Amino acid sequence: MSRRDQWKKVQNGMFGEATKARSVEEREKIPEVACGICRNFSENAYASDGRGTCRILKTGSSIADNDPAYVTEGEVGFVTFFNTDGSKCSYFARMDLIDRDGAECADPAYRRMQRQMEKLDK
Repeated sequence: MSRRDQWKKVQNGMFGEATKARSVEEREKIPEVACGICRNFSENAYASDGRGTCRILKTGSSIADNDPAYVTEGEVGFVTFFNTDGSKCSYFARMDLIDRDGAECADPAYRRMQRQMEKLDK
């Protein structure tokens, strides 16, 4: 497999269907099991575009494929988005507390994409 094919596989694992044109409603829809509500998701505070990394999975992982690949060794975390479907990820662990209004706590580990997270059931 060439380096270009390897990169396309990594890119598809990160973004999945996110690279296809979708409506605003489709982009803001959050799956029942989303990376953004997982304990292992660490949001990128600098970009604040919904991007983040997984604390367990590393680059080369793929949770969007029908046959997910889990790479747990390496230095660079697996880049994912808050609304990525994590239903196929065996490392998913739902958070107990999600700060939806920005005033519950100041710990960045509990802050999530607030506008989108308001739509989740409490």
